[in-house]
Amino acid sequence: MKYLITIFGLFFFSLILQAAPDYSKQGELPVEVLEFRDLRDTTAPSKGRQVPIKIHLPISGGPYPVVIISHGAGGNWDTHYAQANHLASHGYAVFCLEHVGSNTERLKKGIRIFHNLEKMIHDSREVLRRPRDVTFAINQASQWNYNPGKLYRRLDLFHMGMMGHSFGATTTMVIGGMRPALDWLEPKVAPGSGLGPNLMDNRVKCGVVLSPPPPGDPFFLMTSYRYLEIPLMGISGSKDKSLNGQPPEDRFESFKLWPDPQNKNVFVWLQNASHLDFTDSTGGDQHGRESSSRSDVQPIVRAATLLYFNQCLKPSVPGNITFTAETLKRYLQGQITNVEVRRN
Repeated sequence: MKYLITIFGLFFFSLILQAAPDYSKQGELPVEVLEFRDLRDTTAPSKGRQVPIKIHLPISGGPYPVVIISHGAGGNWDTHYAQANHLASHGYAVFCLEHVGSNTERLKKGIRIFHNLEKMIHDSREVLRRPRDVTFAINQASQWNYNPGKLYRRLDLFHMGMMGHSFGATTTMVIGGMRPALDWLEPKVAPGSGLGPNLMDNRVKCGVVLSPPPPGDPFFLMTSYRYLEIPLMGISGSKDKSLNGQPPEDRFESFKLWPDPQNKNVFVWLQNASHLDFTDSTGGDQHGRESSSRSDVQPIVRAATLLYFNQCLKPSVPGNITFTAETLKRYLQGQITNVEVRRN
């Protein structure tokens, strides 16, 4: 009898999973993509800096919650093209920034890729100007939203989130209040060590950080984390090595340092996922490096990201769920053999 009950329970659970929406799939809203290549920040200390923005959003309706995406070192505004398009199809306006001091063009300059990568992540000007790119983009979004034009009244600026990968995760965490370390930056910024300036933008209410950095060279000190003021979801995996040689597990363990006053922090850990799996430029004009397990990782990343932003930015929408490891296991495939979900 117990055996039959177990079989029935498993069957019933499988029916529930089959009936649940597939959050990894494209939504029902058709999406358009707008390009703004020649935008420039006119404020000090970034005065004259170009901040290209590519926007994915539904072709009509709104206002839609805004998500800003910050690419990693050597990326561009298409590094997360497919992920941005996925979110837009579910009712978001997604602003993909290009950080010109740490983009693909700078990475390939002089065909010295590893040297350029090391230099850009230790560049004090770039570390400190990336968050200012985000603030510029938010200010620009406000102008577009309140002045007649294509984006007039289509942006919900009261519900704004951010997503970033690697260096972009650092930028997201700094926007959320964390203070960058000065110890490893060149040229030196006074006083030369300890914590850098507060570059938080409190208009951003939550963040998704893909491959979030642990404390240590080049980005954060242990004390940086105490200043975090927004809820975050981190996603990483057991093959997600840091450039400085720190093991992937350090990313997972640093989750313990995140303050969680709203009880919304979460960390998704994927067995066998590697660093480049968390980007997807499919559909964009520029394409990054290939990864053999990206197609196995992306369904989980897309589903978790959508569910988290829905929870934080669309709290009144019926059908929102707080996901668990069991929720995400339906997306396991190929090389990704397990998913853990940790909460504080």
